[in-house]
Amino acid sequence: MTGLAKSGGRRRLRLVLIALAAAGCAYQLVRSGAIDRAKVGRIESGLQQIRELSFITPVPLVVEDRAQADRDIRAQLAHDVSDEQLHIDGRAGALIGLYPPGIDLKAETLKLLDEQVAGFYDPDTKRMVLVSGAIERGVWEGAAQFAMQRDLLGEMVLAHELTHALQDQHFDLSGKLDALKADDDRALALKSVAEGDATITGFGSVAGGMDQARLDMLVSRLSDLPQLFAKEAKSAPEGLREPLIFQYSAGVKFVAEAYRRGGYAAVDRLFEQPPQSSQQILHPQLYFDTPTPPARIEVAGYQSALAGWSTADENCEGELALSVILKLAFGDGSRQVRLAGAWKGDRIVSLTRGSELSVIWLIVLANERAASQFAAAYTEALDRRLEVQIPHRVDYQSSLVLVVIGEAARAFAGMENAVFAHSRVTFPPPFHPFLPAPARAQRAAPPPG
Repeated sequence: MTGLAKSGGRRRLRLVLIALAAAGCAYQLVRSGAIDRAKVGRIESGLQQIRELSFITPVPLVVEDRAQADRDIRAQLAHDVSDEQLHIDGRAGALIGLYPPGIDLKAETLKLLDEQVAGFYDPDTKRMVLVSGAIERGVWEGAAQFAMQRDLLGEMVLAHELTHALQDQHFDLSGKLDALKADDDRALALKSVAEGDATITGFGSVAGGMDQARLDMLVSRLSDLPQLFAKEAKSAPEGLREPLIFQYSAGVKFVAEAYRRGGYAAVDRLFEQPPQSSQQILHPQLYFDTPTPPARIEVAGYQSALAGWSTADENCEGELALSVILKLAFGDGSRQVRLAGAWKGDRIVSLTRGSELSVIWLIVLANERAASQFAAAYTEALDRRLEVQIPHRVDYQSSLVLVVIGEAARAFAGMENAVFAHSRVTFPPPFHPFLPAPARAQRAAPPPG
């Protein structure tokens, strides 16, 4: 990314087109340091049949040790977001309660990926990387118990990452993610489709195909995935851990719903008309049955009261982030966490003045009652966490909640009415994603054999 304004980066690392660590991954695909090309070729051929897509160009495959993979991950992170932006994102996330105070977001992101990634597809070099020496017990172990063979786990990782290559070649996945640099929540929804598809297809590749029975088995076996991942990555901040595992656990369930409605042709349509929020991933009926896209928000009216402040970032947090924040504040299962389900859209602006950082966050809730309840709950959370050291104010009008945290909150009284009056909130018309879609070129799978 270049520049800071509207760039963001909390959950947008494109490299996270990954396979999480699995027991002994890829060991049987590598012999004496050389890749078993014949075996890889058979996996590629079977994958194209299962996924009903053909490779447009060959996908280079390399095996790297942990140190090499770590260098690649660092390079991709540096490509996607600057150190300065990561610092701003970490501070802003800590202010709103998504991250712990003083988080080193770059270090925590790299640590999480280094510990958990078994393979990845690099959208810049268009190659896939298998990471040797993955941890011996990983979160996919339960999903692959039917196989009881370490070899098949490696094949599943390979098929998973090759599916990402198919997604990139046919649907310009990396380009679509690049276009969402100011909307982390929408990018998370698209990555959930990508990871859900790759997980289902990777599983089908080693299970001998995909059908409804196998799909139901996979969804059932992944029901405990968030809890397993929490144990595997217990040292990672929840604000980083939750969005990562969400792409697999919730992503599989969402893509499975599309597959039930029309097989892989319906899955393809998810890339052509992607879900627009983590809310639609969490509640698939808001995509498939009663399409409910989030509100589009332009925060305005604060500028004259905050002369001397500069915009460093604009972004969207989404229902998932809201639920994480409330869970961290009040505990999992609390009545306050349920308020996240009333989310209808949000926009957060990070402002800097010298070394100072403040955030202005405008959130749309389902109705005035939900806005009132959320404003009261979030005020309580901020009062307990920030006390008086960091200024913060929360208020609501109708279904809108305005949050200002940091030194800019001292000007709250002088800008509150102007922000409510001049900010623009529009609700895009719903579209039904499963209306007939135009035929796509290169759709057919290769002939058998």
